[in-house]
Amino acid sequence: MFDRMRLYDAGRFHDTELPDWYREAQRLSQAERIDWHCALERVLDCEYTLLTEDCTASAGLEIRFWPSEMNGILVLIEDPLGLVEQVVILNPTDWLPFLSKYLAPLIATSTQSAVLQMQSKIANTLIAWARHGEGSHVDRETGLSRIDLDNDRNRRRAEQVRQAMAKGGKGSAA
Repeated sequence: MFDRMRLYDAGRFHDTELPDWYREAQRLSQAERIDWHCALERVLDCEYTLLTEDCTASAGLEIRFWPSEMNGILVLIEDPLGLVEQVVILNPTDWLPFLSKYLAPLIATSTQSAVLQMQSKIANTLIAWARHGEGSHVDRETGLSRIDLDNDRNRRRAEQVRQAMAKGGKGSAA
């Protein structure tokens, strides 16, 4: 977790100390061993809205916000490894400019990255299937053919042996 947070106000960002409600959510999360997002829901007295798909399904970002009437709008930006950024927006009129100027481009970029990763996986799967047919030799995570990976590894080993023999041949001739 961070020791400070960003405040978005009238089109500008400011660093600020963590508010009391944030520290209370940290305490709840640790003491009662509840999920961080659930602790924030309890403290802010509102449910979050997820703006992106669950980041565990992809390598993209997960953006969620809590529209608290008492404490402003809290925005958390996370990736599969953890928290990337947290911003609080106290004035509700700042929400739409923040969303359109900062979050929309970030969401578009993250989504495009996830689409490209999925297309790559599909392409690799189709290539592996076209080369070798169906079977357990296709890696489910990458879509790459294990047969091709084994062949590539064998080619690299053969090249290393050829290079070692060439070096050995040059050394004995001298």
